[in-house]
Amino acid sequence: MGAEADATWTTTADGSEVALGNFNATLRDYGRLGMLLANDGAVGGKQIVPKDYLLDATDWQRQPPAFAPGKATPYFGYGYQFWLYPGEKRRFALLGVYGQSIFVDPELKLVMVVTAAAKNANVGKESFAFERGAVWRGIVSKYGRW
Repeated sequence: MGAEADATWTTTADGSEVALGNFNATLRDYGRLGMLLANDGAVGGKQIVPKDYLLDATDWQRQPPAFAPGKATPYFGYGYQFWLYPGEKRRFALLGVYGQSIFVDPELKLVMVVTAAAKNANVGKESFAFERGAVWRGIVSKYGRW
């Protein structure tokens, strides 16, 4: 994807990667990851991540009913580590437990990266999640329609 730096991932004592979180990259590389996802896994004419996988992972209409928005959570749907927005347009986010986020709108080719962090791992109990979501909805509304 054209990363400018090596990313890191927390590993266990035996060197196994911990897949549930703890991935670290530069701000620009998080943006590049978002743009890779916004372009359905392609960059520079080369398919890096299989497109069908990303469509399956990021389109709530391809998920089992239990993973649809309003079912998986009171608001988001869920697919393969992606949080899926309700609505006809395919929009999704990667959400860290402290609020770090990558928001993606593939149609608009729009990405927002948030590296700020909340005080607690349960972001839903703070205003941070609401404020972060309001900024994203405002940006999408400015360049497209919600």
